[in-house]
Parts: sequence; C-alpha cells; structure tokens
Amino acid sequence: MRSSQLIRISCAIIGSLLLMAQTLMAQRVPQLVAPDGYLDKLWAACDEARATRQIVSIIHLGDSHIQAGHFTMPIRQAFTERWGDGGLGWVGPFRLLGTNPPIHTVIRASSAGTSGVKITQRDYDRESPTGMVLQTRASGAITYTLQCGSGQTFDRIVIYRQRGTQPFTLAGHSASRIAHDTLTTEQVLTDTLLVGRYVSSAQLTAPASSVWYGASLERSSGGALVHTIGYNGATYYTYSKGSFTSSVATLRPQLIILSLGTNESLARQFDRNHFGEEVARLVRRLQASNPDCAIVLTSPLYCYRKVRVRQRGKRRRYRTSYRANANCQLIADELQQQARELGCGYIDLFSHFGGKAGAAQLLSSGILSGDRVHLTAAGYNKVGAAIATALQNDYTQWRQHAPHVTSQASED
Repeated sequence: MRSSQLIRISCAIIGSLLLMAQTLMAQRVPQLVAPDGYLDKLWAACDEARATRQIVSIIHLGDSHIQAGHFTMPIRQAFTERWGDGGLGWVGPFRLLGTNPPIHTVIRASSAGTSGVKITQRDYDRESPTGMVLQTRASGAITYTLQCGSGQTFDRIVIYRQRGTQPFTLAGHSASRIAHDTLTTEQVLTDTLLVGRYVSSAQLTAPASSVWYGASLERSSGGALVHTIGYNGATYYTYSKGSFTSSVATLRPQLIILSLGTNESLARQFDRNHFGEEVARLVRRLQASNPDCAIVLTSPLYCYRKVRVRQRGKRRRYRTSYRANANCQLIADELQQQARELGCGYIDLFSHFGGKAGAAQLLSSGILSGDRVHLTAAGYNKVGAAIATALQNDYTQWRQHAPHVTSQASED
C-alpha cells in the first residue's frame, strides 16, 4: 500500500514538474531561428521605406487560418506601427466565389456575372500571383465596390489582370486616372488606379470578359504592405501548383511568411518524408523566383482529430469525440529541419504555445476554438503577435549592429 502511494505521489510530482517546465517554455519570448544576417536586407529596406515613403511588400501565405484575416492583423499592425502603413494589401471577392471573406474587407458586385477558380481546386493549373483567377461576364462591364473596415484607408488600387484584358477604371472616372504599369510579367499586367485622396471605400469598373486576379489596396505614404493570401484547405503542395511560385513575384515580396501544415497533419495517412519533400519543393521554387526575398516558416499549434465513437448498446448511434493529433509534433520537427537545410527562417509556434503538453491549456485559455483545429479571434491575435515579436526582436538585434541606421528608424 505504501509503495503504491509513493508511486502515485512521485507520478504527481513529475507531472507537475513537466507541466511547469512546459508552461515556462510557452512563456519564453518567441524566437526566429535563421542563418546569421538572414533578414538584414529586409530590415534595411524597411528603414529606407520609412525614410523615403517607399513600399516594402510582405506576404503572409497559408490556409484557412489565414483566409479569415485574424491571423495576419497583429503582424500587419506591428510592421505598420514601426515603418508606416503601406496599405491593406491584396483583396479578392471571396464571397462572390462562395467562401468566407477576410474580416477586414467587403467586396460587392453591381450585378451577377463574376466567376472564378481558386488554387485549392484539384485541377488548378493557372498563372496567377494570388492563387485566384476571376472572370467577368461577356455581356457587359461590372462595377465592384471595395470597402475596408477597422479604420483602414487607401488612395490607390493596384489591379492585377491578364495580358489581353482591357484596363480597369475607377467608377465615374476616365482611364486618364490610371498610372503607368509598375509591375508586369509576361502574362500578368498591373494598373494603378489613383483615387486622389484617402478613402475607406471605392468603386472600380471591370470591362466585359475581364480576367483578373484581385486588387491591392495601397497608400502612397509608403511603409509596410502586408498581403494576406490564404485559402481554406491549402497545403504546401497547393502553392506549388500552376505558376504561382513564379507569378507571385509580381507582388515583389521581400518577406514571405509561410503558415501551413495543419491540413497535412490531419491527413489519414501522414508521411513525414513526403511532407518534407513538399515543403522543400515549395520553398525552393519561391527562392528561385524571388531570390531577394526572405522566407520564414512557422509551425502550426497543437490540434485534435474529430472522431465518431459508436455508443455502447445503441445501433447506429454515435457521439463526437476528439483524439490527440500526434502528427503536430512531427510537422513542427520537420519544418525546423527543412528550414535548417533550406537556409531559411523558422518560428516554432508549436513549442512556444506549449506543444502537446500544453494542448489542454490552449482550450482553457480560449486560444483553440470549439472545433479544436482553428483558433478563436483572440487566439489568432496572440499567435500573430508571437510571429511579430520574433521578427521585431530580430530587427532590434540587427539595428544594434547595423553600421548605418537612419535617424527616423532610430526614433522608437
């Protein structure tokens, strides 16, 4: 009896110590792991943009965690507060394509007639810098209303369109308000529509039979321009399809943050080696097409699998249960290994937020939502803030050793 009591007491003490250790780990400041000086060019560009009113383009690329818009907001806020607000970045008419739009924008069409495909569709093989290809009806032009929330404003709209499609115009204005194309590729053209003043809403007219890829809402004041590109169900394989990795260069990114891996972890037959191959393929293609762009991988948080459990003694009656998703640890480990081998950056959100041992706390603290896969709005805010903190800490270290720092950049 005494031996059993000692064993139980010992187990309880060990469990408490492990939980305490995990809690302390989760409370550490999130860290960016990257080759020495990996983000130096980015930080120099950010400081220069702040001083010269230029744009620094950043892309947050991912899955459903990104599509809703909550996740990217604290990252955008951190960058714009330090280096200036370059605008909201890319927006697309998600609701017109039958899916949930990001929280910060509303896009309405004056009439029916907008069709499109997304990069998550199985047979997708298109060239689009945003992973979305849109087409307007052949019978006539369509006017779109683009509206921002959360106090966001813009004074220019950059339209991404297919070569051969006629230029878009601001509703009620002539083509003379179109600036010269600033970004072009062989198949993708851009039109910069000059609004003339800062607004939170504007209307643009798309000609009949237009093929386009969404728009970027920007500010001529310059600063950080953080694009949110995310699609429900996306994986690393998703963004290797079509010509996305080459055409995304149209957005001239200087930093791409990849927040993927959740959907792979939920696969019935998860293969770590295959996952690593997909990560390497996407990153290498992005590196080849965007040689001056830094890439940072982030690991997803712990999540659960939903399972149906047959109730004892009842025919065809089931209850929903949740099972620990052991693949999350494998995903985090593989991402860390791939980042090291590919020479890019890595932020271990999985460990920072407690790993497997901290899964219960993710629920009790309101970070993980009721479906035990997605996060709450508050949860996304905390995780996005962790990414921002890791990046900002790297900037602080760079500034301490930078030989030349502008006076404006030093005024924090």
